[in-house]
Amino acid sequence: MSRMLQLIGLLGAILVASSPVRAQDQVLREQLFSRADQAMMVANEALANVLAPDSYGDAAAAYRDAETALDRGRSLEGIRADLAQAVTYFEAAVSAAEVARVTLRDAISAREDALGADAASFADRQWAEAEQTFASAARRLEDGNLNRARRDAEEAEEQYRAAELTAIENNYLSGARTRIAEAKEQRVERYAPKTLAKAESLLAQAEEGLRRDRYDTDYPRTLAREANYEARHATYLASRIRAMQDRDISAEDLLLAAEMFLTSIAGELDIVAEFDTGFEASGVAIVTAVQDLRTASETLVQREEQLAFLEDEIASLEARLGEESEQRQLQAQIEDRFQQVASVFTRDEAQVLRRGNDVIVRMGLNFDSGSSNIKPEYFTLLRKIQTAIDVFPGSHVEVQGHTDAFGADESNMRLSEQRAQAVQQYLMANMQLRAVMIDAVGYGETVPLANNETPEGRLRNRRIDLMIEPNLEALIAEISAN
Repeated sequence: MSRMLQLIGLLGAILVASSPVRAQDQVLREQLFSRADQAMMVANEALANVLAPDSYGDAAAAYRDAETALDRGRSLEGIRADLAQAVTYFEAAVSAAEVARVTLRDAISAREDALGADAASFADRQWAEAEQTFASAARRLEDGNLNRARRDAEEAEEQYRAAELTAIENNYLSGARTRIAEAKEQRVERYAPKTLAKAESLLAQAEEGLRRDRYDTDYPRTLAREANYEARHATYLASRIRAMQDRDISAEDLLLAAEMFLTSIAGELDIVAEFDTGFEASGVAIVTAVQDLRTASETLVQREEQLAFLEDEIASLEARLGEESEQRQLQAQIEDRFQQVASVFTRDEAQVLRRGNDVIVRMGLNFDSGSSNIKPEYFTLLRKIQTAIDVFPGSHVEVQGHTDAFGADESNMRLSEQRAQAVQQYLMANMQLRAVMIDAVGYGETVPLANNETPEGRLRNRRIDLMIEPNLEALIAEISAN
């Protein structure tokens, strides 16, 4: 009897294994599709559907075949075969996308800019044409036709740039024009003429910027946004002033309302706001408190980075130093010297940061627009830079130039390099430092610290950073000698 039961059980297992799979079995679906789902996610993150459309399309088709087979209860063997094919195609698509990112780089950059201007919504016809041309370039590249791919990519780049300009015109400039026209219809210029005139001036600058350089759209787009805001701002001011003239509100009411908001902000910062001498004193206190918060936030980030760095470094340090006490001595040496560097500069001159063992001196050094000439007013600051470098003898130093996002990418990169080189050359010419110790690198607009949409943010992004990479071997030798 037991033999019969075993045979029945075996027969049942065979029947289950070969029976149709129920589509509602979600657990089984997750088990079957897990690898294909992961491969598809990687492909999507690589934008393989755009950069390698043929391979991605083949992968998607195989994936859908597997889903259809599962829904219709077909055999596991066929479903697994479809999914294995999907994974192969997804992986091929990712590899092709990596090649496309290099070969079609300029067209991809133009596409991203057009996306940023929402060209799909505000220049839909041109966007669709550009997408079609770009897809052709990507397919040519997948087929190995490099020359044709490059020609199509150049055409797509032009189309994306045209779509971006149209989108900016339709989205930003047209919006600003409409706002200004509405303000004039409401006779806003009678009550807020300066603000409305500012909106008109900003719009004119945006239009001129687009005419002058069709490839630099960041600047006119920001100006158009500001023009739109100032038109709305003028309309609001006019409504308040009109209400005041109609005696619905008084000048005192307006001032007290402004004070109320500043008082609320000051209270959150634990500041007592007083306005018996005007807004300036409380305004300065609020700005200073915000700057302190920003510094504290950056310090916290540094500490977190430092903790992560120390965890990675401790193993190698144990091998090189041998004893935990010596590790602590090395870190104490670096921290002590970091504090020495920090003490060299005033708050207005530079901000000193620590990333791992490296020291970053973020200089308050500005250049005239488009210039790489160092102003004489910064010579004192640069002399202090020598003192900072001397704290870590034998270190490697990198002067890093950065710009805001206004201007063409290539010209910004070139300008950042020229400014970094100007600082490098000044240090080398005026200090007792070997040339090999100082490098100059330009990063253009690629490493922003703040929002490029505000004047304050753009000012923070236009900067020179000095990175000091300490010579750990020299510090270790010094510890050993002592």
